[in-house]
Amino acid sequence: MTEGRADVEILGQRLSVRGRGTPEYIHQLADYLNGRIQVVREQARVFDPLRLSLLAGLHVVDELYRCRETQVEQATDARLLARVDRLAERLGAVLDGRSGT
Repeated sequence: MTEGRADVEILGQRLSVRGRGTPEYIHQLADYLNGRIQVVREQARVFDPLRLSLLAGLHVVDELYRCRETQVEQATDARLLARVDRLAERLGAVLDGRSGT
């Protein structure tokens, strides 16, 4: 991934951010965080910028953890289904072999 640089504004603070991704991607990240901050501000009625940032950060980390958990569950389900399919094929082969004798 390419490294980009973008000037963004979060909670009224202008920041020059350098990181992996295009400037557009970095702007999307800042916009997303600003959106989460706004949700926290409205739901928790918190106005202190530090507290808002920390609470919004916790919300984003919660989303990340839940997403990872879902991915692990889906991968586990896929592995289990593949095993069941292999077992069913083997069982079918054994049963077909019995019926031919």
